[in-house]
Amino acid sequence: MALTVDGIFTLMPELFLPEKAQGLTVSVYYQVTGEGGGDYTCLIENGAFSLKREAKPDATSVVVIAAEDWIALNEGKLDPMQAFMTGKLKGTGDLGLLQKFPKFFKKPQKESGPVRPLKDLVPARLALAGAGIKVTVGGDTWGDGAEVAGDEAAMRALVCGLSDPGPALLGGQLRFSGDMAVLRKAWKTWSQEPEITFPDTPGGKALASLRKRYKGGATGTMEVKVDGVPYRLDFSPEGLSVRPGEVEGGAALGISDADFAALNVGKLNLVAALLGGAITVKGDVSEVASYTAHFEAAVNPAEALLESMPERFNAEKAGDLEAAVGYQIDDLGYTLFVRNGACMVFPRLMKPCDTLLKAKADDFIAMSTGTLNAQEAFMTGKIQIEGDPLLMQKVAKSFKRPEA
Repeated sequence: MALTVDGIFTLMPELFLPEKAQGLTVSVYYQVTGEGGGDYTCLIENGAFSLKREAKPDATSVVVIAAEDWIALNEGKLDPMQAFMTGKLKGTGDLGLLQKFPKFFKKPQKESGPVRPLKDLVPARLALAGAGIKVTVGGDTWGDGAEVAGDEAAMRALVCGLSDPGPALLGGQLRFSGDMAVLRKAWKTWSQEPEITFPDTPGGKALASLRKRYKGGATGTMEVKVDGVPYRLDFSPEGLSVRPGEVEGGAALGISDADFAALNVGKLNLVAALLGGAITVKGDVSEVASYTAHFEAAVNPAEALLESMPERFNAEKAGDLEAAVGYQIDDLGYTLFVRNGACMVFPRLMKPCDTLLKAKADDFIAMSTGTLNAQEAFMTGKIQIEGDPLLMQKVAKSFKRPEA
């Protein structure tokens, strides 16, 4: 079903996360222009949300956007940073609120994206297994050796390492002729390196990093349900397996995408979140807490410095400064916008910028915290500036220095 402007706003009360807006009393007025548009005011009063189909020019923040652009933004077809940069989205008032506002809502469930074609998937998984196996689905065949054949769903689950072949062989969805030890060897390899497509969201990225951040030492199984989608975590002292699916009768953690991302970077306390209703736990709470203790926090100091810029912004020192500033820190790209006495930061690099700073993470952190002199860093090439260096200097003076 095609999205409409009114349909998007009608869904907002259902998606609202009151625990994210406790103590807040703010308003955002959306002036949606063009065919299918209208006036919509979102009100938050001490964690309670209400929607009014009326104008409120004196709202805390005001957004002006065309109906087609508002729909594209919500479909993920229009990047919010590009919309802001190109003037498709115009914001006045508290720009910091506009940047935080989407975090007060759950993301609606989306249909799964396109699956990887078998012609690309199967050869890559066969190469990973390095076993003499031939895979046949319908009239298509890949590889050489003992043949495993069956329907597409069962074969995907097998070669992606998501489902043991035993039940499918017994049920007839898979057929295998040859030494079963060969198939078992291939399955062991595939299951240790499962082919999973995680959502392109903060929570999805946190899920994708779990195996890398696992410190070892745990034993057992736990279910993590992120925005309603279950994932099965199988712990062993040596490694961690993460794959889609529920866990019958085991410990389970239910959490929103945004909160799961915050939990993984140490910004959300598990106990406080549980008491506040931000997460749900099935089973023994202490068991769930013990599993979370076996992961390194996904903390990137350079990323934390960049994301803290709105909180460190000094509007008085910035004056009438208006600029789009890019930061390329190792493989991390951010864009900072300063406009109308406020600033917003986006975790993507947009070019061209008015000025661009490039540096290694360690040098950027040292310069930001004052342990490395900025002029010395520039003269020695530890930082590089493309564009106007004087503008970059003025931008730097508009922010409070973080603690080292």
